Amino acid sequence: MMAIASVVPNFLMGVIVGAGIQAIFILICGFFQLPNDIPKNFGRYPITHISFYYWSFQGQSKNHFQGLVINNESLFFREFRKISGDYLLQNILQINVHRSKWVDLAVTCSMVAIYRIIFFVMIKISDDVTPWVRGYIARRRLEKVKKKN
Repeated sequence: MMAIASVVPNFLMGVIVGAGIQAIFILICGFFQLPNDIPKNFGRYPITHISFYYWSFQGQSKNHFQGLVINNESLFFREFRKISGDYLLQNILQINVHRSKWVDLAVTCSMVAIYRIIFFVMIKISDDVTPWVRGYIARRRLEKVKKKN
């Protein structure tokens, strides 16, 4: 949100664009829609892997369900008396259990640092490049006005 708000010229537009991007990240993370149901070409691979919701949701689910055994008293899975957390993660939630929850935590923490660095670079570019671009545009307009006269 900070990086987007630093680039757009208006505060309200920054909030709107940032909220839209965050909403896309939330919709694609695997919480509202199962990972195998997300379109592969654009939704699953580039968007999910840059969304910190994806990594934090997977890490939270692994932390909660791995090693857990659930007594089944529901009507849906009558053939199973006990459901393991790993079965739930792999088959119901479609979460990759071959990666550790600590990897998910490390990726989430590194995203915090990376997004801060991106924000810093965007602020520096905005501070250094924007006055140069505005001066260049003003000089071009001034040259056009002088050529007309």
